[in-house]
Amino acid sequence: MKKLVGVVAVLCLLMFAVTVNAETQTQDAGKKDHYKAMKKERREKLLKALALDKDTSAKLTAVMDSYSKKRHEAMKSMKEDIKALREAVNGRKADAIKEALGKIEESHSAFKTMMESEKTEIKGILSDEQRAKFVLFMVDAHKHHRNAEKHEKPKE
Repeated sequence: MKKLVGVVAVLCLLMFAVTVNAETQTQDAGKKDHYKAMKKERREKLLKALALDKDTSAKLTAVMDSYSKKRHEAMKSMKEDIKALREAVNGRKADAIKEALGKIEESHSAFKTMMESEKTEIKGILSDEQRAKFVLFMVDAHKHHRNAEKHEKPKE
């Protein structure tokens, strides 16, 4: 059961990070401000749902901010690796394809390791009940985000 909760948490964080990163890269400055406000609101709701004291809240926020920055950089790097792979495939360059695939696999492995490190740090900060609430909050937030995406009007 603990392993399942951990896997769900990692998957939720990964999906959340990928979705958030994709959104921020395609939005203009005004929308980025809106995104930051939404992110701040979501964080406040999370901290309220977890009913954390100031010290624990500060620790969790620091960990989440740190890993958010790391995820952003990792996603940026993976995006560049995917671009290189597309170019290699379109140019039918076998050596470049092999190199790009290797970089992607290495980046993915590093990303998974980073996510596990984040999960371990969060586990050290939160009680089991708080971690359970954290996982449920992230699942609900992801579900809400996905539903919001479905209802967005197509861009012209």
